[in-house]
Amino acid sequence: MAPAKQVSIDDLVSDLDDATRAQVQLLRDIIGSVGADLSEHVKWNAPSYVLNGEDRITMNMRNKQGLVKLVLHMGATRPEDKKGAPVLADDEGLVEWASDIRGLIAFADADDIRAKEPALRRVLTSWLAIDHRAPAA
Repeated sequence: MAPAKQVSIDDLVSDLDDATRAQVQLLRDIIGSVGADLSEHVKWNAPSYVLNGEDRITMNMRNKQGLVKLVLHMGATRPEDKKGAPVLADDEGLVEWASDIRGLIAFADADDIRAKEPALRRVLTSWLAIDHRAPAA
């Protein structure tokens, strides 16, 4: 049996409808420019960004709401507390927290991303500055 073909991010993006592709590309550009030493790969059938060996940002391009979302998370090595206080103070009000180390940022369309871009850059920069290996305070 031949091994499964590894899907590239470009292949994933090219298969999206025009509106979703535009949103994903905008987010890729923003994430790629926040100054962190990120590497991009495919996780959960979507673009994902690794910092210091851990996935920290992953896109959710196909969901019940039909929105493009960013999932902020800290990989698999740090325990998650679903009732814990978020490790990031989100003064921008963009993140919907699912646990202390996992949050979602949803976007309605490309215009919404553009409107939120300055705040999104600040949130992503702060998020990536948090040491994913540090225990929760």
